[in-house]
Amino acid sequence: MHVAVVGAGALGGLYGTKLAQAGVTVTFVVRAARVAETAAIVLEHVQGGAREEIAHPARAAAVPPDADLVLLAVGTEDLEAIGAATAGSEAPIVVLTPMMPEDFARMREAFGSRVLAAMPGVVAYVREDGVIRAWLPPQPTLIDEPRAGEGAVVVHALVEALRRAGLRARLELGVHEKNPATTVAFIGAAMAIAVAGSLRALADDAELCALAARSCHEGRALGLRIGRAEPAAALAAALATPWGLALALRALPRLSPEAAHYAEVHFGRKLLAQHLVMAQAIVRLAAEKGVETPSFAELARRLAR
Repeated sequence: MHVAVVGAGALGGLYGTKLAQAGVTVTFVVRAARVAETAAIVLEHVQGGAREEIAHPARAAAVPPDADLVLLAVGTEDLEAIGAATAGSEAPIVVLTPMMPEDFARMREAFGSRVLAAMPGVVAYVREDGVIRAWLPPQPTLIDEPRAGEGAVVVHALVEALRRAGLRARLELGVHEKNPATTVAFIGAAMAIAVAGSLRALADDAELCALAARSCHEGRALGLRIGRAEPAAALAAALATPWGLALALRALPRLSPEAAHYAEVHFGRKLLAQHLVMAQAIVRLAAEKGVETPSFAELARRLAR
């Protein structure tokens, strides 16, 4: 099996490395300027400290014609730019990137039913030295159940390869609805971290905390119009309060000293552009579904500063 991973950041690097360990041929599709790079891709597990790597990763500027499947792990703001990278390939495209309904509709219009939404069951970020640091929580990676056919065989093979690699994974109907329904329920709190600059700054800003909590309530209401969210998403509104953040700031150093750093790097500096795109998309979707989202509109305004 040959999998082309589009995007070699934290998610793409993690899934690509794990698949390679399971015996899958992996090609990382990167920007043209990065094709000649020879650096290894290194994955470290925060829990237990295990280290895995691809010493000589294959890199290309486009999906190889013989790739059986494309694993898409770019930012939401980059979804529109993947056409050139996938030109000449008819392989199924499994999208790890969170897609709002309008994103999914555009992807389906461009690539047809071979586009399948996924919901990653891992947490990862790229450290300053380029090493991918990862947590593997108990929840599985969910992938839309494909229609019967040749593409379905390949997607089933991907799930089996992920399991061999030690990653829980399963096929499920409606992942393209569950993912955005879950995302909108908590993403307002993540956007507030980006606006504040750090968890501590957010905890100290009662007005911004209140805005974050309101956005989580708005997102939960909107999520009910989209699909069935993961139950844990309902906790976001409580965690976005000053007392919830204060509790998290006390508990995180004991549970995982890196967790606060991850939240600030990933949801703060790294995802600013994606947050703005998503906040604007949420406001548009809410208007379409008849849900009021003034808090998301305000977050979009602050993110655009």
